Amino acid sequence: MQISIPTSFMKMEGSYVASVVLTGLAVVFLALLLLIIVFKLFGLVFSRKPKPKKVKKAKAVKQEQEVKQSAPPAAAAKVEDTTAAVPPESDGISEEIIAVISAAIAAISASSGKKLKLMSVKASGSSRKLWAQAGLNDNTRPF
Repeated sequence: MQISIPTSFMKMEGSYVASVVLTGLAVVFLALLLLIIVFKLFGLVFSRKPKPKKVKKAKAVKQEQEVKQSAPPAAAAKVEDTTAAVPPESDGISEEIIAVISAAIAAISASSGKKLKLMSVKASGSSRKLWAQAGLNDNTRPF
């Protein structure tokens, strides 16, 4: 059995073959670069976050300094008020955990100047283990 090669393949020069290969590679990489740019633009458009204004930052720094000076007594008083409103054992959560959550809410309330109230404490109903949930969050995070 004899294999015959068409004569048109034998007449091709090396420079022609090289130009075809280089052109093909250039087209593929330019298309890839274009896709990367398109997806980056989609990411920028759909994940816009409001930029804080510089004026608000200066006011926030002044308020934060004022709160730091007066926060400890106010935060301690708020903790006692919020823990009394929550039942001691809510959904299997100990009193210590409820006290810590209440203290955090009181600190946030004192620093923001808003009255916040702890209404209830429930365990999350996630069926996934903590590390599995962290991996899922990490792998599905937007660009």
